[in-house]
Amino acid sequence: MARSEEVAGERTDRPPTQEDIARYAATYGGALSRYFRRRGADESTVDDLVQEVFLRLSARARGGAIDNAQGYLMQTAASVWVDHLRHARRRHHAAHDEYDDAHAATEVFEPASVLEGKETVTAILDILAELPERTRQVYLLCKVSGLRRSAVAEQLGITTSGVDKHLIQAVKRIGLLLGASEE
Repeated sequence: MARSEEVAGERTDRPPTQEDIARYAATYGGALSRYFRRRGADESTVDDLVQEVFLRLSARARGGAIDNAQGYLMQTAASVWVDHLRHARRRHHAAHDEYDDAHAATEVFEPASVLEGKETVTAILDILAELPERTRQVYLLCKVSGLRRSAVAEQLGITTSGVDKHLIQAVKRIGLLLGASEE
């Protein structure tokens, strides 16, 4: 029996050797890659799936002869694909996004921008210190603590309209500062 007949799926009297597995990989590797691509495998995982088929063949080689190498490889590929899908579903792979430097890029903190930010914060704190006590309280409760205007009005014993007037005054002063610092 010629070796080419063995590759075509003929039965051998012995388990496949490493040379046989290498020959199967050369012969069927492309077909297995196409098999996984047609089923929707990501390009990044196709080679891993093909490798898994040959790993299973190698593990099976210790168990005895294989009647039909081509059929065995395709059946193994189907099992590998099902296992891959189960694993992906268990790990919620569909919900994951691939890492992208452009989306994950963090802001570069250069000394000039850090200094500018510190100066802006200091200026805002100075303006808040200069505001009348009630206006500062209203601004801090609404904007920093995140309370609703009605809750701030109730806490300070003023009307919601009064809260609005204090907020407008504080925001106007801070806005003037920020507008002047951007120019």
